[in-house]
Amino acid sequence: MNPLYTKYITRLVVLLGILLLTGCSREYTTELMNAAKDGNLQAVQAAAQRDADINQRSNKGKSALMFAASENHADVVQWLLEQGADVNATDNYGTTALIVAATAGHDEVVKLLLENGADATLRDDSGGAALVNAVYFGRVKTVQLLLDYLLADKGPGLEKRDAEELLMLASGLGHTDIVSLMVKAGIDPNGRGLKQRTPLMAAAAFDRPEVAKVLLALGADPEIRDEDGQTALDVARDRGSDDVLALLSNGR
Repeated sequence: MNPLYTKYITRLVVLLGILLLTGCSREYTTELMNAAKDGNLQAVQAAAQRDADINQRSNKGKSALMFAASENHADVVQWLLEQGADVNATDNYGTTALIVAATAGHDEVVKLLLENGADATLRDDSGGAALVNAVYFGRVKTVQLLLDYLLADKGPGLEKRDAEELLMLASGLGHTDIVSLMVKAGIDPNGRGLKQRTPLMAAAAFDRPEVAKVLLALGADPEIRDEDGQTALDVARDRGSDDVLALLSNGR
């Protein structure tokens, strides 16, 4: 396993473990939560009219807004937000409605949440954030929405190191479109990760010729060396990534 991805895989394993453990215990939900999960707006409104607490949580810490966001019920999400639902509420594991929606690629819901004050910088207990999960699962439009929010003039911004590590992750996973939009958003295609490796090296390590082609077109430098003195060409040769090796060899 390339050490570059160890911490991301670890986070996902932890998250999976949490999901498996929580699935073993029963979740107690209210009428409002069940209606939100089902996307039944009329039932949600009826429950609220009977003085149901919009922000009440299940025993696992989930709110009606989280249930609606997880199932992509944009109309229910919108109504709950209008009634004062806490957009940044977290469940027992630090997960927010935005993280849930971004992970699943529910773009309309992501947009609604961001427009209503969702904080895209929040991380759950495993270290996952909305953008991290969207990149990992290849949610192209979701990544664009989150980058637009984070990198806007008055947005919270994105730490250089975090941005470059995410570009490395996208490159190794072969998410060509995400790599392209991230670089075009201003993320350095020659940024360094563990052992001073670059996104191009990540593409070489995992035999992602289409990613390598995009990176080269957007300014990736194939001559950069990591702390072991290897270039992307050396990495491709060592890993047996023949398509990337041919691409880099032809460019020399």
